[in-house]
Amino acid sequence: MILSHDQIKEAIEKGEIFIDPLDEGAIGPCSVDLTLSDKFTVFKTGKLFSPLNRDAVRAHSELVDTNGQPFTLSPGQFILGQTKEKIAISKRIAGTLEGRSSVARLGIVVHAAGLVNPGTGLNKPTQLTLEIFCQLNNPVQLIPGMGILQIIFHQLSSEARIGYDERSTSHYVGLEKPII
Repeated sequence: MILSHDQIKEAIEKGEIFIDPLDEGAIGPCSVDLTLSDKFTVFKTGKLFSPLNRDAVRAHSELVDTNGQPFTLSPGQFILGQTKEKIAISKRIAGTLEGRSSVARLGIVVHAAGLVNPGTGLNKPTQLTLEIFCQLNNPVQLIPGMGILQIIFHQLSSEARIGYDERSTSHYVGLEKPII
């Protein structure tokens, strides 16, 4: 079941959903709009990456903090970003992420692994990492604080036995910067 506006507000009041900072106006009919932070991971060109060697990929990337200034995304460029908001959800709720159409119409594809597992952020509320790609033939500015995607919350039929933050195999618990 997808949570409606009133159900989202109720889950926030009960502590089943935590969003900080929360803009009450960002709560829509069945989702919450999330905004872009000012930290980005940029990959160096010309390097061969293996998905089995994350350390090598990290060695050939750079964290860029724009200190609130826009980031110019070049045509064909892929970067990682993150939400400004920190999120935590109970083991009774999952989230799905969808890019905003206003951003997609600029040729910017925003993907965020699609699923926010139950129990994400329980140990420490976390910013969500975003995979961002420019498929437009023109550069586009990404402006910190702009609406970048929305999160849709789903009520589980029963509580997850183990939450994302509780799993020893979870890679991205409590992230403070967008990393691979």
